[in-house]
Amino acid sequence: MPASTPEALRACLIADPQALPSSLLADDSFAAWCYDHRSLRELRSALQRDADPTECKRWNLSALEWKAQVEMALIARTAAHQR
Repeated sequence: MPASTPEALRACLIADPQALPSSLLADDSFAAWCYDHRSLRELRSALQRDADPTECKRWNLSALEWKAQVEMALIARTAAHQR
């Protein structure tokens, strides 16, 4: 079952260190899209700025939801990179 928040994703990764980080993201989520299309550097940079209004509209996300999805992609990418 995919994680729905950054905190839940961290807990899943701790509970099952063998799980593929990308498998813990919902397939049709903005977080999964970011995981597949953005580098660690791009994700870190995105987290430091305001939510992208175009992406919020496209993915039907609030600014806070956008930030959480970017954070989840960053958490998953970082975990995958550390393997």
